[in-house]
Amino acid sequence: MVTETLKELDRDGLIEKLDQMTQELTDFAYIVSHDLKAPLRGIKTIAHWIATDYGEQLGDEGQTQMNLLIGRVDRMQSLIDGVLQYSRLGRHKEDLVCLDMNRLLPDYVDFVGCPDTIQVTIQENLPTLIGEATRVQQIFQNLLSNAVKFMDKPDGRIQVTCQDADEFWQFSVKDNGPGIGSEYYDKIFKIFQTLLSRDEFESTGVGLTLVKKTVERYGGQVWVESEVGLGSTFHFTYPKHIQQESHQAE
Repeated sequence: MVTETLKELDRDGLIEKLDQMTQELTDFAYIVSHDLKAPLRGIKTIAHWIATDYGEQLGDEGQTQMNLLIGRVDRMQSLIDGVLQYSRLGRHKEDLVCLDMNRLLPDYVDFVGCPDTIQVTIQENLPTLIGEATRVQQIFQNLLSNAVKFMDKPDGRIQVTCQDADEFWQFSVKDNGPGIGSEYYDKIFKIFQTLLSRDEFESTGVGLTLVKKTVERYGGQVWVESEVGLGSTFHFTYPKHIQQESHQAE
């Protein structure tokens, strides 16, 4: 009995210490990112000023290099924001609310800002989910943004569907883009991993990691099916029932 009590105390102490370390890491990420953003804003402001006031002296090559500099500053700022979102996930909870996907998904598509060359179709009669509004929005926006960003066809098509999967809803975001080789299926969900050069496509490598972590936090799964040259379909499952009590106890 005494041994079991000691084990219980050790376990509680370990959990408390892990929680403390996690909070410290979250605070550290926030402080570091905040300190990094200020000089980045300064660099971008000066770069814009030089490009505007000294454009003729710089010449075409100089302007190209300044644009590259500004682009890399923007990338760094996006990366910092991505790290912050990742570190906060699971630590800052919102209230669970009803989310009518028939109403919200068109808003998510508008927010992504698809060009005229890409057509997005959304299945009718989608379910209403129970969840945190911001987290659910991040799932769909990251998947939609990826499909738009990497589209390589002049007549791009993205399709969002949903089907019943017992205790879950299974959503799918399908595109007719470049596709992904099966050897990269696991890599794309790891933080900071990108398949193409960041000079070719602006990407932080955080978006799909956030999708995976958020979906799994709700008890679902995410995976991809793809054929190179023909497109990809990202699937994820989302529970039909989420209890407020269990959500708060995480």
